[in-house]
Amino acid sequence: MSGDLRKASKAALDLFRWAERIVITTHVQPDGDGIGSEVALAHWLRDQGKIVDILNPHSAPRRFRFLEIDIPAPGFEPASAERLLGAADLLAVLDISVPARLGPLETHARAYGGEIVVIDHHLGPTGFRGVDVRDTSAAATGELLHTLLVEWGAEVTPPMAAALYAAIAYDTGGFRYSNTTARTHRAAAALIDAGAEVHEINQRVFESVSPTRARLLSRVFGEFHLEEDGRLAWIALSSDLMEEAGAEAEDVEGVVEALRSLEHVEMAILFKEIDKGATKVSFRSAGEVDVSRLAGRFGGGGHKNAAGAFLKRPLAIVVEDVLAAARESFAVERVG
Repeated sequence: MSGDLRKASKAALDLFRWAERIVITTHVQPDGDGIGSEVALAHWLRDQGKIVDILNPHSAPRRFRFLEIDIPAPGFEPASAERLLGAADLLAVLDISVPARLGPLETHARAYGGEIVVIDHHLGPTGFRGVDVRDTSAAATGELLHTLLVEWGAEVTPPMAAALYAAIAYDTGGFRYSNTTARTHRAAAALIDAGAEVHEINQRVFESVSPTRARLLSRVFGEFHLEEDGRLAWIALSSDLMEEAGAEAEDVEGVVEALRSLEHVEMAILFKEIDKGATKVSFRSAGEVDVSRLAGRFGGGGHKNAAGAFLKRPLAIVVEDVLAAARESFAVERVG
């Protein structure tokens, strides 16, 4: 652990020890890393006698709800947000450092006057004030949180181990992505020793495909676009298409990875219409293609091979602008 990270870790621990009422949150359309990290942290804090609530922009996808048996992670409701944040001493923001990615919670978070701790593994400056615990070498926020808990002398209980293992497994694609390191495997091994049931977790996270999602994938593979001699794949999912397929937000999970898995594809982009004035963009790449830079041009961020952005602009305009930038990146590569 570097000196800066150790200093931030101590500052975060001091705040967690001080606070009595804590609210934990993560990004819009929370994923396995966000949910798993939240649940693990909430378990530990409750074991310390703290009053803890999870307050997210959206509810957890079906495949991650097994982690919520004891600690629910409900979606946004204005009155609840005002009540919980109004009473909280501390707001813990996990797996995100850009306030805009809190969606409907952004205004409430910006207005919050208490202490804030950010725990994240993504590149880019934080948009939150307060303590920023950042480690971009961690494969997942769950991996970073496990490191912090060990540093803090915490006992990792079986429910915490399950949540952290799910977080790490999700963000590494079952330990297949290039962000997986020896450190990642050591953390996973420690979590198995602490009680994580690997088979059950992997089955729920990776082997549970709803019929609706299967239908949506069939549409994706029937309508995706290929450019740049097959090196760039993309698809735009409008709210109308989602409604026609009977799909929910969680059914989109894995779509951009599926596009990236196509032969010869080096960059995959998924555009998803959140509403008529907002669009979520997911980027995936292979090898030396750095999509975090591309995402950064649109206010987003992430990692070299996996990044995202949330734009408060209509789908058609976002598709046009992002694809222009993606094509430009391929053109620069050709010239270089």
